[in-house]
Amino acid sequence: MQPVSRITRKWRPPMALVVALVCVALVSIPLAAMLTVQLTSNQFVRETEQALMKQGAIYAEIYRTRFEALGGPAIGPVPDQKLLEFWNAPLHPMSTKIDVRHHPVLPPLPNGDPVEARADARHDQVVPGLGDLSKAAGRATLAGVIFLDHQGVGAADGGLRYFTPATEVQTALAGDVGVSLRTRDTDYDRHPLASISRDTGYRVFVAYPVLSQDRVIGVVLLSRTPLNLPKFIFRERDALLIMGVFTLSGALLLGYLLLRLMSRPIHGLRNEARAIAAGDKPRSEPLRHYGVRELADLGESMLSMADTLDQRSQEIATYTDHVTHELKSPVTSISGAAELLQSDQISPENRAMLLDNIRSESGRMNTLLTRLREMTQLRQQPQTGPGDLAMMLPDIDGLGIHIAQPGDTRVPLSNAHGEIILLHMAQNALAHGAQNLHLRYQNRVLRIWDDGDGISEQDAARLTDPFFTTRRAQGGTGMGLAIVAALLEIYGARLHVIPNAGGAVFEIRF
Repeated sequence: MQPVSRITRKWRPPMALVVALVCVALVSIPLAAMLTVQLTSNQFVRETEQALMKQGAIYAEIYRTRFEALGGPAIGPVPDQKLLEFWNAPLHPMSTKIDVRHHPVLPPLPNGDPVEARADARHDQVVPGLGDLSKAAGRATLAGVIFLDHQGVGAADGGLRYFTPATEVQTALAGDVGVSLRTRDTDYDRHPLASISRDTGYRVFVAYPVLSQDRVIGVVLLSRTPLNLPKFIFRERDALLIMGVFTLSGALLLGYLLLRLMSRPIHGLRNEARAIAAGDKPRSEPLRHYGVRELADLGESMLSMADTLDQRSQEIATYTDHVTHELKSPVTSISGAAELLQSDQISPENRAMLLDNIRSESGRMNTLLTRLREMTQLRQQPQTGPGDLAMMLPDIDGLGIHIAQPGDTRVPLSNAHGEIILLHMAQNALAHGAQNLHLRYQNRVLRIWDDGDGISEQDAARLTDPFFTTRRAQGGTGMGLAIVAALLEIYGARLHVIPNAGGAVFEIRF
């Protein structure tokens, strides 16, 4: 029979797809982290900018020293008070300013109007020497340097020109460090998400002011192309290759472990559950692999559930067979007596006998059904306890019940369940000629023995079977010890018959 689905039908990703996505995520995380650190955080540009600032500070100090050595009047614009306080402080470290996510990409450095001569002749004496120094240092630093005077005039191709149209130069002439990001040609992209790592035509510009006597006497304009991603990957290729191998290996190992430790056991448990739902006989053997502890616990629970379902199914079949067999004789007797009572020629004595037979067989049927219902109800009751053994003793005429160790004896049964169990045990002992019943609880074993007729070896194995009785002629139903066994099953206990030459001996082992 096809089971009815009570779960909403919609698309859900299979575990194999989830495992694949996890592996892809593990591989992509290092790449994303590298791009985030190296590009999004402006690492390439900021390293270049920081290096140019350090070079600018050195060139500016040499520029100032050589300019002051020539003497003469103070020239140049005066920065505002905050900037003067910054430059006159004992220490004035500077942080990077460019953020490629927000900083605009400017056109190439503009060529200003040509100038025939500098306004102050001292610059003509200082700048040529500084130019020779920057060319020598540029072989190692790879930075381009232009030295400007206090009006923004510097040497360029074709002679002297004004560089004041450049925003970074204007910032430097005002006494602050000016920075910008510019392309070398006119074909550039102004899109804010344009990646500088793919275009070696971009350059970082830093305009560093030269201050003397609290005036800006000149500007050191530096530029350099920042490191790009292909160059970075080539330079760090060995480390990146090792990282990629370890990342890929880790992702594959994790995927294999997830498939082996989770996917396969879950599929196996699913197939078992589907088989049980389809009505197949539950399997009692565990899977070869459960992977993780939680799945092993789930598998153990499913095996227990399968065993319980199988046991209950067998019990239902057994009860059905027994009830059918036990009720067949009373029903046959009642049916036969009813047919005879329909005859007009039956004598009053026979009529009375047939009516007595109907009443006795009806009572027997009612007793069987009552005991069967009682056993079914007891199976549904929860486990409680422990209880006091002395409070469980029944009061039965003609049978003395004794506890071997009187006192506070606690057993792992509720008082109500214990009283029902001992009542059936006592009735069974009294029915087999016992006059005394003894109890002793020790080491989680309740021992019960009497001085009755005892139990034969052939009957001992069937005592707890429903409807099995050796006293059918005396009205026995064979349900007493079956009820005892059903109650003990709630507590995980079993009733055992101990061979004995005299009276019956039982042990309830918890």
